[in-house]
Amino acid sequence: MDAWSNEQLSPLYERELFRSRDADETHARVSRELKPHRSVWGRGDVDAIFCRAELNALSLCILRYGCDVDIEPDALGNFVLVQMPLRGHADVHTGGHTLQIHPGQGAVISAHKPVRLHWHADCEQLILKIELSRLQEVARHAFALRGTDAVGEIDFAMPFCLDDAAGTQWCRMVAGLASLLPSGGLATYDPRWMAHCEDNLMLYLLCHRPNSALQRHAAVRRGSEEAGLRQLRQAEEFMRERLDTLLSLEDVAQAAGVTRRSLALLFKRYRDLSPGEVLRNMRLDAAHAQLARHDGASVTEVALNCGFSHLSRFAACYRERFGQLPRDTSRDPVRLPDARH
Repeated sequence: MDAWSNEQLSPLYERELFRSRDADETHARVSRELKPHRSVWGRGDVDAIFCRAELNALSLCILRYGCDVDIEPDALGNFVLVQMPLRGHADVHTGGHTLQIHPGQGAVISAHKPVRLHWHADCEQLILKIELSRLQEVARHAFALRGTDAVGEIDFAMPFCLDDAAGTQWCRMVAGLASLLPSGGLATYDPRWMAHCEDNLMLYLLCHRPNSALQRHAAVRRGSEEAGLRQLRQAEEFMRERLDTLLSLEDVAQAAGVTRRSLALLFKRYRDLSPGEVLRNMRLDAAHAQLARHDGASVTEVALNCGFSHLSRFAACYRERFGQLPRDTSRDPVRLPDARH
């Protein structure tokens, strides 16, 4: 798969930092530009090229060695590396696993895990170097996390598929960012907007590639969902047990362990009604069940037992919910089906 054309990446190829046919020179230059590491050279002749464009918190690079080489940088430390072969293939050893990457399949290498890389002689890669601190900041905003240690290390699942729908969109975004590189050393676009484009690229990576920050966020949301449903059940149970009692929203909120505002939000989210509307429907349903039993209780007695002190209001609400007046249910021997809350 050719995810990028030479034309799309030409602004990056124009930023060539060095070419070399010497192993020692190549090792020293790559160490300086990316990270100190150990190199073990294999078959083939060195024919290295390194291009780089530095933006704000992200660098776009193209790297070729021209021969087999083993790279051992240990852990990357303060940055994440996205490796995407343009041609050829490479092997990534990290976290006890080995992955071969090639055009159509890349890898996102975490900052804190030791890694070993084997580049085959035919391999040339497009590389994104992303500052870990900025990636964590984007994750904090995206997932509404709080505290300086809320994100922590970010591990990405591998491989990084580049030819599915999410990967194709990623490739387009990377190509778009490359096309924005200033020409002739002159800044064409506002640096603030360029930083926004970088953040969007990081946000896409965080939201569309399985990673530990996304998983933690999902776990927090599940916990919040469970807590909300538990509080809703507590509120409804409190109301159901006190249908004949004059209740305030403060009473219900206190029983559920939330504020009045939170109580209203819970009922709006899960019932699409206010707490007062749910309580009224509970009382109407209880009144309907009593009247349908035909046990001799009068409409007035039933209304008072179910918390209604204004009979005319009770009758109007009852007819709105059940399509008939309370006295009709009391006289009708056929029980109506229960209405939905």
